[in-house]
Amino acid sequence: MLKRALSGLFLLAFLLAAAPALAIVHGKPVTETDDYAHAVVGLALTDADGLPGECTGTLLTPRIVLTAAHCVKDMKSVGVVFDFKIDGARTLSVSKIVIHPDFAEKKDKLSAGDLAILFLPPHDDRTSTIPLAADASFAEGQQFTAVGFGRSIATSFKSSGVMRKAGMVATGNRTAADVALTPTGDAWPCSGDSGGPVLRKDMSGRYAIAGVMSGVYSGPIGECLTGAFMVPIEDYARWIADTVAAEGSSLAAK
Repeated sequence: MLKRALSGLFLLAFLLAAAPALAIVHGKPVTETDDYAHAVVGLALTDADGLPGECTGTLLTPRIVLTAAHCVKDMKSVGVVFDFKIDGARTLSVSKIVIHPDFAEKKDKLSAGDLAILFLPPHDDRTSTIPLAADASFAEGQQFTAVGFGRSIATSFKSSGVMRKAGMVATGNRTAADVALTPTGDAWPCSGDSGGPVLRKDMSGRYAIAGVMSGVYSGPIGECLTGAFMVPIEDYARWIADTVAAEGSSLAAK
């Protein structure tokens, strides 16, 4: 697991599990009844040393995935899973990866531009898409839904790989790189949830992507604590649209 020192007591850790299969801690499994069930995908990763890992992504179109840059940078292979569970599922190899130019891994802090766009070959898997959020506010108390394939037990590296969800709320703290979140209940992001969507629900009940999960606090033995961070989509909407357009595609209407 990639870790960044924050203080003597806490570590700020990227959510990528780069070891034997590290969902959201205590999160509820996503089912067919969830509007975003077929818009969220798992990422099956292999690093330069041949070690497996997992992350999460969101479909912008049936063949374009939005995720976190730190999930896919320098990976030997990246495969996409269109299922509620990664283990044993068929994977589709990514044909092209575009990482935001501002992304640079930094010691002790999250990087701006922690976003990547993955392009897929033609496939016939069941999909749906989620638009980028038009609402750009992240005031204290605003509520969101985080979705991912990360650990379901904070201290267990083997409890990931199932798509789960958790309610999150903005703390009101924001930097140039991220927006801080805290859980609304007893479920929160952990290893493997990186790159997953942080969804905002509008007055009509429609979900949109407000952010991409980027980091989480972890304790001295690597356990996931409740604080988390997302990359706010509003700052990168133009780059996302331009990158998608460069490949001859367009985003879903907001």
